[in-house]
Amino acid sequence: MRIAAISVTPLFPDYVHGGSQKILASIATGLKTNGHDVEIWCPRLDGNVDDFEIGNVIVHRTLKLRGTFPATHQVSPADLIETTQALRKAAEWANRVYLHADAIYLRQALEGKQIVRSIHDYMYEEALLSTLTLPADITIVPSEYLKDCIEATVALSGRKTIEPIIVIPNGAHVPETLPQPQLPDDISPREENDLILLYPHRSEPTKGVCEALQTAAMIQNLDRSRNVRLLMPSSAWDKDMDKSTISADEIRQTAEVYGASDIVETHEWLSAAEMPGYYAAGDVTLCVGSFVEAFGLVPVESIANGTPAVCASVGALRQFSAISGISLVTHGDIPATATAVLSAVANSDSADLTESGRSWIATGYSEAEMVSKFEDVMTHTIPEKREIKVAPGNQLKLAPWCYVEGEAIFDDYIAEWSDYPELVAALKAGYGLVPADPLLLSASLDAEIRHARRYGILIPDFIFE
Repeated sequence: MRIAAISVTPLFPDYVHGGSQKILASIATGLKTNGHDVEIWCPRLDGNVDDFEIGNVIVHRTLKLRGTFPATHQVSPADLIETTQALRKAAEWANRVYLHADAIYLRQALEGKQIVRSIHDYMYEEALLSTLTLPADITIVPSEYLKDCIEATVALSGRKTIEPIIVIPNGAHVPETLPQPQLPDDISPREENDLILLYPHRSEPTKGVCEALQTAAMIQNLDRSRNVRLLMPSSAWDKDMDKSTISADEIRQTAEVYGASDIVETHEWLSAAEMPGYYAAGDVTLCVGSFVEAFGLVPVESIANGTPAVCASVGALRQFSAISGISLVTHGDIPATATAVLSAVANSDSADLTESGRSWIATGYSEAEMVSKFEDVMTHTIPEKREIKVAPGNQLKLAPWCYVEGEAIFDDYIAEWSDYPELVAALKAGYGLVPADPLLLSASLDAEIRHARRYGILIPDFIFE
């Protein structure tokens, strides 16, 4: 089968810009290995129009898109027309079109082709608009969390039908033996009393820049016998690629605010080939931001390479609660985060826990399984759209982007807690559902439910069939 994979984010021969692009490379090369003719189309930068290959997959840099978040299509009308023509040629060549992370607004160029798309976040405008306004024959997502968020959002928008949404978890490579630790070239070698914390994310504030700096500073105050080092990637091209990120200078300025100037060390962005050694060189990986992760590849890769991870309990990161070596903490609770890091370092069984986690990931998040499931979707008949109906009984349920802890409810999208003691009790008593009819409620419970509905914490119970 000829598969045209299209990405609005640029690809590069030697490195990847974010987990989504790494997944695209794995999928494309895996499908190629399985005998399919796969080619990728992506934006070009700096006038570079030369094709290159990723694992024998040809990458065409022919799309005239800016390729910079958060305005991938901020180009001239003439450029959009040229991009339309390039997309049309790709669609004419292909048996099936795959839109990786979608955001391809020029749908008229793809008429007559069945569209398989994937969505890898539900934070940026591109993903939200794609699921609400752009047609697709099937959507692939990496987690049940993201599936639930998309279905609820589309249903709340008033749409009566929705395409099938298939969950295919991201795949991670688990090496048979742990890689040799390798710090970046521009970072000083490890000393005996170092405690190295890794922040292997884009320097986007919601990814946890401030939280990581605060955590590192608190750990240093708690354990003066160790030299705490927080490693953060930053590079010149990264800022040009993603306008939401901050520079190395801005990282250092922020570190001064939190008393972490002597702790944080910035380094160049690493290639995919360098990441296993980088993970292995750390003591703990931090994933402590408020960004609503749709999967969370970083903690999975960290465990795969032998290093425990501490994660904020936000978005799809909550799905990792059972994986040995991954600790979940309440977002913004810096003392609890620091304690979790120190516990991970001090745990005498940490090696056994991490090895157990590695085995779990090798089974549950296999790269081969991911490719096999993508191949199954790409090569088989696509099911019909589903109808969206309000479930009988006039019941309300907790929105998928919220979760309960104690008597409070956390909303992923505003990263805040709100106290709802009676609502929480009612949800527990009603197995996750509460009546929408105020005549069936006490005045105080009705007030909490009204407030929760107003702020999108409670939503109607929908059926997708």
